[in-house]
Amino acid sequence: MNAEPVVLAMAVFSLVVGLGAHVWQWRVDDESGSERVHLIAWLLLALFPVLLIFSFFPQSDFSAGVKGATMTGAAGMFVFIWWYGSRSSREAAVVDRLRRLLAARTREADRLRARLGAGGGQGPPAPIEETRVLPYRLAGAPDRRIVVVTGDLSEVKGVDVWVNSENTDMQMSRFHERSVSAVIRYGGARCDPVTGRVTEDLVADELRSRLGAHPSVEPGTAIVTGPHALAERNGVLGIVHAAAVHGTAGAGYRQVDNLARCVRNALARAEEVTGDGRAATSAILPIFGTGAGGAEIEPTVRTMVHAVLGHLSGEPAPRVRDVRLLAYTEAELAACEKVLDACEELVPAFVRPGGKPARRTRTGAGKPPKKRAES
Repeated sequence: MNAEPVVLAMAVFSLVVGLGAHVWQWRVDDESGSERVHLIAWLLLALFPVLLIFSFFPQSDFSAGVKGATMTGAAGMFVFIWWYGSRSSREAAVVDRLRRLLAARTREADRLRARLGAGGGQGPPAPIEETRVLPYRLAGAPDRRIVVVTGDLSEVKGVDVWVNSENTDMQMSRFHERSVSAVIRYGGARCDPVTGRVTEDLVADELRSRLGAHPSVEPGTAIVTGPHALAERNGVLGIVHAAAVHGTAGAGYRQVDNLARCVRNALARAEEVTGDGRAATSAILPIFGTGAGGAEIEPTVRTMVHAVLGHLSGEPAPRVRDVRLLAYTEAELAACEKVLDACEELVPAFVRPGGKPARRTRTGAGKPPKKRAES
């Protein structure tokens, strides 16, 4: 039994080229117009067994029925393998596309559930009850850092400046609403010691007096007021009210367009805060515009972090070097960790649960921070 060398070489060639085309077709997007490559790959793969068999057994015979037609010999085997392989691959490609689509839709649903909270859209997102502190320091500048703080803002103590995410009308939330503005308004008010009812609306009154005759401010504007009752209870030196959302009659609130400018203005005003004979060195910001403003959490966190990094890496060195982000919900915490872990300029200075390091130190950990261009 002697094989025909030329036919055998052609069989091997068709196998190698066919497999190569098939592997390449798997690597590219199924929707990128690679159907012709797919068919050619199966044509070459179908040639391999035909040429291989007939190189050893030139008198062999094969018959197959395809779509009601019966063919015999080499042509029958070739057509059968090509038809069956192409059909099976196309069916598998459809299944793969459907699986990818389902996975994408599942990720989108998970993202929306995270944004709406554990209730799956039934009510507001549940807050994080536990207070956690996750510090990230600037590489090469350990005295400058971004810190994620979870839980209720009213329980935060020892941070000099609280930044209030406010609307462009500077109308603070009602006392009992679930918002940073309400927490600051009630916490800074003078209350009856027996009933707890507000007797003097100190922070809101001062903010209105700061506006004067102006009914509203430009988006991104930041106004400083005193902390009032928050000074004694939480050790606050000043409140910065940042116009982070813009209201429209009948449509509600939306996040301001230039969020980075809003963050920069808030931190610039925080630099001016003094009290108890000293200047402010720390500030805490909520995630702007993701509550009533309805903005997406992760892009908002990314924009805010980049703006904060620009402040911290500025020259001359800023006085406010400890900037904290308040993560009120699990979705906000997850977004903060994801964005901060991805920042090359930052090195985590904490250990995650289980004793594992927060993240491996990056290559540029020993280099001074780069100054970011103003946007």
